[in-house]
Amino acid sequence: MDNKTVETISYLARLKLDKDKKDKITKDLENIINFVDELQDINTDDVTPLANPLEKTAPKRKDFVNSKDRKEVFLENSPQSDQDYFIVPKVVE
Repeated sequence: MDNKTVETISYLARLKLDKDKKDKITKDLENIINFVDELQDINTDDVTPLANPLEKTAPKRKDFVNSKDRKEVFLENSPQSDQDYFIVPKVVE
């Protein structure tokens, strides 16, 4: 990574960089490229590639209702209610 490459990237991204920032970005980009190079050295022979991360599915469980229907209890405790709903004062005119 050199300053000319950083200048080209900053021009394409429409960024204006001063000298100090160019030097820091140059070092940061070099570190990123070195890290990616290290990833290339990892042995992945026994790893099957995924075409889509959704190929691995999460374990499923049975879906069942485990709570009681307490609608009547809640409606009885409200100041005003209809058969199925709470009655509240009008807020918006």
